[in-house]
Amino acid sequence: MLKADVENAEYILYIGAYPGHSGKPMQTIARQAAIRSSSGTLKFDVVDPVLVGGAVSPIGGNTQWIPIKPTTDSAFVMGMLHWMIENNRINVDFLSSPNLDAAKKKGFNSWTNAVHLVITDPEHPNKRKLLRANDLGLPVPPAPEADPTAAAPATPPEYFVVIDKATGKPMLHSDSSEGDLLFKGEVTDASGKSIKVQTSFMILKESIFKQDIAAYSKICGVPEATIIDIAKEFSSHGMKAGVDGMGNTASSTGFDASMAQYLLTLMIGCMNKKGGVVTRRNAYKSVAPGPRYDLADFPNKPKISGINISRAGVPYEKTPEFRMYKAKGENPYPAKMPWHPVGSGSDNQAIFSIVNGYPYQAKILMFWMSNPLMTTPAAAREEVSAELKKVERVPLIIALDAFMGESTSLADYIIPDTTSYESWAHANSEGNCPGKVTTVRWPVVEPMTGKISDNRFACFENYCIDVAKKIGMPGFGDQAIPGADKKLYPLNAPEDFFLRGVANIAFDGEPVPNISEDETKLQDLETVTKSWKNSLSAEEWPKALYVLARGGRFEDSAKAFVGDNHKYAFTGCFNLYVEKMATALNSFTGKPFSGTLVYNEEAFADGTTLQQKYPQKEWPFQGVSYKAKFRSVSMLANTVLRDLNKVNSIEINPEDAALLQLKTGDKVKLISATGGEAVGVLLVRQGVARGTVAVAFGYGHWEYGSRAQQIGDKKTGGNSSIASGVLLSGISLIDPTVKGVFGFSEMSTGGPSRNGGAFRIEKA
Repeated sequence: MLKADVENAEYILYIGAYPGHSGKPMQTIARQAAIRSSSGTLKFDVVDPVLVGGAVSPIGGNTQWIPIKPTTDSAFVMGMLHWMIENNRINVDFLSSPNLDAAKKKGFNSWTNAVHLVITDPEHPNKRKLLRANDLGLPVPPAPEADPTAAAPATPPEYFVVIDKATGKPMLHSDSSEGDLLFKGEVTDASGKSIKVQTSFMILKESIFKQDIAAYSKICGVPEATIIDIAKEFSSHGMKAGVDGMGNTASSTGFDASMAQYLLTLMIGCMNKKGGVVTRRNAYKSVAPGPRYDLADFPNKPKISGINISRAGVPYEKTPEFRMYKAKGENPYPAKMPWHPVGSGSDNQAIFSIVNGYPYQAKILMFWMSNPLMTTPAAAREEVSAELKKVERVPLIIALDAFMGESTSLADYIIPDTTSYESWAHANSEGNCPGKVTTVRWPVVEPMTGKISDNRFACFENYCIDVAKKIGMPGFGDQAIPGADKKLYPLNAPEDFFLRGVANIAFDGEPVPNISEDETKLQDLETVTKSWKNSLSAEEWPKALYVLARGGRFEDSAKAFVGDNHKYAFTGCFNLYVEKMATALNSFTGKPFSGTLVYNEEAFADGTTLQQKYPQKEWPFQGVSYKAKFRSVSMLANTVLRDLNKVNSIEINPEDAALLQLKTGDKVKLISATGGEAVGVLLVRQGVARGTVAVAFGYGHWEYGSRAQQIGDKKTGGNSSIASGVLLSGISLIDPTVKGVFGFSEMSTGGPSRNGGAFRIEKA
């Protein structure tokens, strides 16, 4: 949700991310980071098991790469936090603000639950929950009157409890101007009974101080002195420091890594601050209900109900399976497959649900803008595609694709789709631009998919429109899109939808000016857009053209701040203690997750650690899948980029290579602890951490033109070089404690374990 403010920060700690090699947009971030670091106004460190470059350079001394053991990011950060708390290098003013108003009076525009009390009394019925007013019988303000015009009743506010710094007594969090950050003790409820409590901050501190910095150093492989140096640097810039991460969160310890990064920013109070971390994806209204059209709602819109097939975002205890076991008086743990209580929709988990027929059978599977068999760890295994091929498992598979991808090749029907040069889109910024940004992509060439009628081409959008109209689905056809004038407008073609989104962008806030006649002529816009002109009103069209001509609408970055506060701040509470996580249970063990930051080893669903099952002595390597410079799914059609680096390597550290008596160029086998092996060429280099095997993603295809296809009377494809190289996710670990085929995953959210695992290397 938050990204480092690259343009204004003095220091950024990248963990599992490289400015200029990852992130969106990579080129802009690279330019920002390179210019500012070379000029001496920005210093940044990259903590990652693999050195891949980007803007990292040994020249100038303002950047450095710090190797770390895969999946141990939380241990590294806990070492930093240990030093920062111990040496009082935290922002107490920020952390002690119990509500937004109190924080604003101190100059902040965000707040945390650091001083909110948590019930730690094991006998209390609300143990592990935040202490609320009703737990103590404290009076609360009367609920506001219901708005009779509201679509849904407003959620009543919750009142938590803090120890007020001024009085030393329990008080509603909303009434206190400063809370006691370090309180640990007892409070008394209305009946006179004592309740053991402590602040969220104290729970975090105790978790961190269970081990010392030396122990965290041993876990993550980063020297103790380096951890301390980075902690000093990070806490030496006031609120002009930030944290950024990406690929490191795709592991079985990914939630811990995400929370660790987020807590670092809370400790120095840089949330929503210029030079700190700011909200991303701040956009002009387009698809959301806008000033001209509502593209998110329509009359008779169907309601979504039921349980998500990915098992993510659903506590196991709320499922029919759990209730069935409880009704029988049986132990409901473990579940048949993991449920991930704090996650959200997940394509990687959906694939494993589908191939196992759990929690229910998928009747129709559609692939669009995705290739989960290639990208999901362990989904490239033969047993996964074998299940998907069974009609009794999935009766119908439909793919909408511009290429014959690995997942698409299993489809019963393939609908030709357009590429980025032939299609529409509205996209936003990922945070490197703090102001509002909405880019607009529109067709600049005629699609190669073939016409289905006058000026209508085969593509995802037209397929959806035509099928919806055929089955009588609301929201399509001549009376579909609600306008601000209370009229309904047609949705019969992609431009009907996207151009109305452009009109929203143009009129959001202060409308953009009309495009000038000279500019229209200069770009010959009348010619290239003449078939769309009637989609919008005479008032809307010249403003929409103004946006189209610029490829979107872009706010001046300077206008994104009011003083040093970000104008588009997230004003909700940032949690040091996450009650939802603390009260959620592991669906296999029945044990609660931690509500705060902890160091967890990689572990399977039943709690067995990876080391217990596959000892490091026998399986000495953890895998890291990183982005290649010249190869990705979308770049495969670019033969120039593809030919620059036709094959990837199996990469290891020189010291590991010496122990194995291997050298660069050797043909080796990379073997997974749960079955599967890949053969490739070894590359020995210093830019890989000890005990790590690095493999660039985007290689090892078995479709995408690598295999010849017969389409009617025409044979196409068959370039075997596309299949060259190694696909790490093809041999990623499965979880042996789960029946069926299930990719090794993080249990609370369902995040895939793209990094980590257990491997060994042998000479082929």
